[in-house]
Amino acid sequence: MDKEILAKLKQVPLLGNIKDNDEQIAEFQSICGTRSVRSGEVIIKEGEHGSEMFIMLKGRVAIQRRTRAGDDYTVVNLRAEDNVFFGEMALIDDDTRSATIVATEESEFLVITKEDFLRLGESHPQIVLPITREIGKILASRLRKTTGDMLTIFDALVNELQQ
Repeated sequence: MDKEILAKLKQVPLLGNIKDNDEQIAEFQSICGTRSVRSGEVIIKEGEHGSEMFIMLKGRVAIQRRTRAGDDYTVVNLRAEDNVFFGEMALIDDDTRSATIVATEESEFLVITKEDFLRLGESHPQIVLPITREIGKILASRLRKTTGDMLTIFDALVNELQQ
């Protein structure tokens, strides 16, 4: 299974800057645990503290958010075939989880704890720095999208009020 996991890690966009270095990918893999979950199981709960990032090996999950009215809605469904990961912000900060992640079928994940990630950064900064930069790019992209969405909503509100 290790060769399969290493092959999977090389496909994950977050690790794109180290994917061609087998030694670095193997070192990253060495800090990963595994977790299997059943369909319907909550992996991450919005509002709770978390300190783990997940890389999907197999299965599917739904990312859900709660509205101010208390209703849950699915933001997106993710499949392992798409080389996805989630929970990466927990490696950077100590804030609460921003969404709930629920397995929609039996699933398996690689799990990286913040503690192990930081320890790897101390001993192998050449591995963790490129990953941290990718997380920064992801967060910057999300911020730009949120800003654009807010402007769209603001424009719609202004237009509604002017009518």
